[in-house]
Amino acid sequence: MVATQAPITTATTVADEILKIAKRQGKSLTPMQLMKLVYIAHGWSLAILDRDLFSDRIEAWKYGPVIPTLYQATKRFGRDPIPHDLIEDDEPSPLDPEVQAFLEDVFSKYGDLSGISLSNLTHRPGSPWDQRFCDGVMNIEIPDDLIKEHYLGKLNELQGSSAS
Repeated sequence: MVATQAPITTATTVADEILKIAKRQGKSLTPMQLMKLVYIAHGWSLAILDRDLFSDRIEAWKYGPVIPTLYQATKRFGRDPIPHDLIEDDEPSPLDPEVQAFLEDVFSKYGDLSGISLSNLTHRPGSPWDQRFCDGVMNIEIPDDLIKEHYLGKLNELQGSSAS
């Protein structure tokens, strides 16, 4: 395992929290946007917080990194905005305040981007998806080590550019 702490929850719970953040801001998300936001949040969490957000498997599919469990939970919405929470309950978020604030930050940076724009971010040459995708081959895992390395590189670039 990459991170120093055990994963907090499932990708679906993280997705549900992102949907709640979007709803509070009067925004809606399509399954593609949500999938990419959860993946990006996981990558930044590995780099910044040094922890997994979830333990669900991430795979390199034709159209980018996909979390199969989250795909199964959202595919019924097609390309339409997701109209409600994925987890039907009135319980408070099981996520700790640090993770909730972290997801708010990720959403403030990426939440206005379209599904295509988010997808383009995850498809860049050298990205974990680019390194693992093999056309016609299914179920290729994108390991957390590779995702963490990628986002640490992005973090170092950001820190380097702010130091100059």
